[in-house]
Amino acid sequence: PDCCLALPTASIAVMGPEAAVNAVYANKIAALPEEERASFIAEKREEYKKDIDIYHLASEMVIDGIVHPNNLREELKGRFEMYMSKYQVFTDRKHPVYPV
Repeated sequence: PDCCLALPTASIAVMGPEAAVNAVYANKIAALPEEERASFIAEKREEYKKDIDIYHLASEMVIDGIVHPNNLREELKGRFEMYMSKYQVFTDRKHPVYPV
């Protein structure tokens, strides 16, 4: 893709913080004493939330931009106009491999 845009409410993750912490740290959680489990789980959930925060991902260049919903139509319109003028050369082979 030429770009990756996201809305401010977006979340790029396979699962939410609760499920992710339970899946990744299940053995460690089970090994912890009962009084330490809640604080450990809360700490790991907060770490996970920070890792999947859309603004953090934008700062790491995982996504190209965060677009407010009110500006989405204009943003897409401008990008599609730019892509229409994009120059790409395709091969004349019978079964070519196109750029991804």
